[in-house]
Amino acid sequence: MLTIVIAGGTDGIGRQLALQLIRNGERVIIIGRSSEKGEDLRREAAQLNGEDRFLFLQADLSLVSENILIVNEVNRRVHHIDQLILCAQDQKFSKVYRETKEGFEHHFALYYLSRFILSFKFQEQLKRSLAPLIINVCAPGVKEDIEWNDLQLQTQGPFNSIKAIMHGSGLNNLLGVALAQSSADTNIKYLLYNPGAVRTKGATEAFDNILIKLLVKLIYKIIGLPVQKAVEPILHFIKKPPEDSLTAYKQNKKLDIGQIIPNKNQSKRLLQLTLDLIKRKHGEFNIN
Repeated sequence: MLTIVIAGGTDGIGRQLALQLIRNGERVIIIGRSSEKGEDLRREAAQLNGEDRFLFLQADLSLVSENILIVNEVNRRVHHIDQLILCAQDQKFSKVYRETKEGFEHHFALYYLSRFILSFKFQEQLKRSLAPLIINVCAPGVKEDIEWNDLQLQTQGPFNSIKAIMHGSGLNNLLGVALAQSSADTNIKYLLYNPGAVRTKGATEAFDNILIKLLVKLIYKIIGLPVQKAVEPILHFIKKPPEDSLTAYKQNKKLDIGQIIPNKNQSKRLLQLTLDLIKRKHGEFNIN
């Protein structure tokens, strides 16, 4: 039985994975913001005779402090983690630059910074597994230049959440490199995974404008995968992790790391900038 942590596991891909993993007999720890959704998921796990293998932990993963609290809580409850799946994302379209109470741009904090913290802070737990794997559900293959002087897009013209998410995808690519380099002497594997267009509620309800919402639903009906289908490659990787320390896939297609991350040497630069940001706004943060 594997012990699998899913960050952002009460909706969409994370939720579907949780239920399928319960069916498969695995132990699942879900991290999410909504206690109501967590309780709904617990009831479904109970119907699958998996309540004893299900744990929900409530946290706002856009906050550095709550990511750290979650790591400590998971460490208190389990001896090791076999796999960490990072799914948390806010797909709601917005033109408003919004900061968390800790002073980070919301999408930067949730889509990148949370993944950064959990990836590094769970390393010790993962090292105790025979075949540890981190799956970062993001968007490898989406080409986006890094704004090195403005990682949170505070001064990059009119703000919109789509641009912030695309920028976050570029950051996550380099996070994969940084994690693979830091765990080079371990057996931890890091997988950047792009599910493509998936018919989740978050995607199809992203826009408030009625006409745009209808158009998006139509597009996703044509090109989007149902969630059950979209998680199949992820379930395959869970069962049989890649052999390389860092890999990237878009659905079932393996991507060339050299092409999607042409400047891997920049990962150290991003690592230091991220640590400096956390230190400045939150306090000392050690990844070792």
